[in-house]
Amino acid sequence: MSDPIFPASPETPAPKKKSKGKIFLIIAVILLVLCGGGAVLAYTLLNKAVDVAYAEGKCVDILPTSTAAVAVTPKPVDCSDAKAVAKILKVADDKTAADAQAVCGDVPNVVSFVQIIKADGSNKLLCLGAK
Repeated sequence: MSDPIFPASPETPAPKKKSKGKIFLIIAVILLVLCGGGAVLAYTLLNKAVDVAYAEGKCVDILPTSTAAVAVTPKPVDCSDAKAVAKILKVADDKTAADAQAVCGDVPNVVSFVQIIKADGSNKLLCLGAK
């Protein structure tokens, strides 16, 4: 029997201990997802930047005229810049130097071509003419 003056108090369960390990694991997973997403975004933006920089109508700082294959990488420059010596007349994605005659042959005023290999391994063929 219980005492009417002092009723029996219900037992309160002990508070559960929060696991710090679970909290750290959740934070680590969130950081991993954010960093991975940031890396993918940066990689995508880098490839898009190359597409924008080497678009038709833009200018570059070199105009190779050698008949032999030469390893050069043109730098995109503003067409009003004194360094601009060539204008991009046509851009062909996923084409190589072997395709240059077929791609650039029909473009008026083409003097040369340059093949660019992007960070993702894809090719970009630029048909160049004098500025």
